[in-house]
Amino acid sequence: MSHFPLVDQSVWKADLLGNLYVADKDLIVKYDTAGVQQYYQSIKSKGRIDDILAINTMKIMLFSLQQQTFTIMDNTLSEANQTYDLSEMGFGFATLIAPSSQPNKLWVYDQLNSKLILLDLNRSNQQQDIENVRGLLNSTDIQWMKEEGNQLYLFDGKEKIYLFDLYGSLLEVFDVPGAERVEVSQGEIFILQKGQLFHYRPEDKTLEPLTTPIQGIEQFQWVNNTCFFRVNRELLKYRFYL
Repeated sequence: MSHFPLVDQSVWKADLLGNLYVADKDLIVKYDTAGVQQYYQSIKSKGRIDDILAINTMKIMLFSLQQQTFTIMDNTLSEANQTYDLSEMGFGFATLIAPSSQPNKLWVYDQLNSKLILLDLNRSNQQQDIENVRGLLNSTDIQWMKEEGNQLYLFDGKEKIYLFDLYGSLLEVFDVPGAERVEVSQGEIFILQKGQLFHYRPEDKTLEPLTTPIQGIEQFQWVNNTCFFRVNRELLKYRFYL
């Protein structure tokens, strides 16, 4: 089990290979799959980073909620493109961004306008909008979003997971009582509840507890059969065999 130090303000994300990116204040660091630091870069000009998104193993994206901007960087932490200003692109107030499997496209949740938008960075195709998300889901508190397996998952404060297809049609709604955080990996749903990790089975709506030596989990990310856990000021990398 690998250990990585964090501070209270740290944000982090692993890519599909298990490389880890950690940002704090004006610095972002990349660790390889063995936990060895590879690169670091100053990000002071990007403002406060609120999320790191792994587009693929060659690109990551830094999202600043406060500045309403995102920047695409390559796998050496060099800026691969310009910084995009969401307000200049017509968004009221974006709170969530998620990479799409479709090239050069991103899902953006515009909380102010209650819209879910599939944004084409090339502007070569018309962007796809889902209007009145609050009314459609009867929810005002969308907390998490991820595209996985050509489907889009949303999680909200009412402890529900909403499943959309890539055309914006709502397919299913899963009730996950007590869920504090959610992750989806290879079609499997995992939830965090009171510091304990569970495997959620939609077919019978049951929770299977996953045994780990780690207590008091605050955040987690599932990457293939590896899980990253945040506990206080430490990030732990743990291998599962389901």
